[in-house]
Amino acid sequence: MLAKTAFAAALLMITTAAAAATPPYQHHVKLTPENVAVGNFPAQKKPILTVASGATVRIDGGGGGRWQDKDPLVWAREEGITLTPDQASALRETDKVLKEATRYAGIDSGHLLVGPIAVAGAMPGDAIEVRILSVEPRIPYATVSTRPGRGGIPDDVPEPYSHTVKLDLARRVGIYEPGIEIPLGPFMGVMGVLPPDSEGSNRRSGPPGTFGGNLDCKDLIAGTSLFLPVFHPGGLFYTGDSHAGQGDGEVTVSAMETANTAILQFIVHKGMKLAAPRAESPTHWMAFGLDPDLDKAMQMAIRQTNSYLFDLKGLEFKRAFTLSSIGVDFRVTQVVDGTQGIHSMIPKKIFVNDKTPFWSK
Repeated sequence: MLAKTAFAAALLMITTAAAAATPPYQHHVKLTPENVAVGNFPAQKKPILTVASGATVRIDGGGGGRWQDKDPLVWAREEGITLTPDQASALRETDKVLKEATRYAGIDSGHLLVGPIAVAGAMPGDAIEVRILSVEPRIPYATVSTRPGRGGIPDDVPEPYSHTVKLDLARRVGIYEPGIEIPLGPFMGVMGVLPPDSEGSNRRSGPPGTFGGNLDCKDLIAGTSLFLPVFHPGGLFYTGDSHAGQGDGEVTVSAMETANTAILQFIVHKGMKLAAPRAESPTHWMAFGLDPDLDKAMQMAIRQTNSYLFDLKGLEFKRAFTLSSIGVDFRVTQVVDGTQGIHSMIPKKIFVNDKTPFWSK
């Protein structure tokens, strides 16, 4: 009993310390049935919040729901998971939302998404920069799973399997099992605007697209910006699919699935016309290639990288392409979302005379 009490007290101290370091924000979107969509981007859903360009929003996400018909707190106890009161509330919120959220177009399951959030002044032909100020797990565990017919080797999986990974938030690791620890890198698997009309009014959230969505890019962590093209007035931003960490490829179709709180700043860039998402970190620029065929996704990533290098540095095709071959890494983002992903990592350090600070404006 004393050991459990000490562990609970330690968890509370960790939560308190994290809260003290929370970036300031102007708006707080809570995880409620009214604030979510499940498995798709419903065009008929009205904005849950409209913010000015430059505004910062705290978004409480859901996830980690592996308890099926059980009470989530009973399930957690059976899994040996100790919860603080805030963490227990986060599980209750996810459970309530899954039971009560409105489903659209007969889509009953899929990503638990919060949104849409409208950004005033954003219009088609603009871009919205999503500055990822903070992403932190709300619960002290994650799950990773697989099942027949899914993942990177769908014919090799004999039966469904789910594994609970306990999160040591103080040491920033996920404990897969004793002696195997995975560094945490919390991020939101889904970040995107409402897809264009050509994608339909209830576009499923599984495959990513030019609008962003289920990019499942492990590099979109706190301290990174994601740039998204706008297709509708206000952009209409959604996020969800909380991850505590992931490997490149996400080969089972699952990362460390958890529930995160994300603090995001939204900035409208007028006239920034993008053909696909882009991203920037303190050390890299990133371009994305997306296609059901991984080879074609690679080709798109190369072309988007060439375009990004032209916009950034004025490098015409032959210089951008040859520089990409010797100085840019191309990573397999994921191979499991129907539309597969490649993203490039353009290191800033190769431009030795560029001293522009990140997030300087």
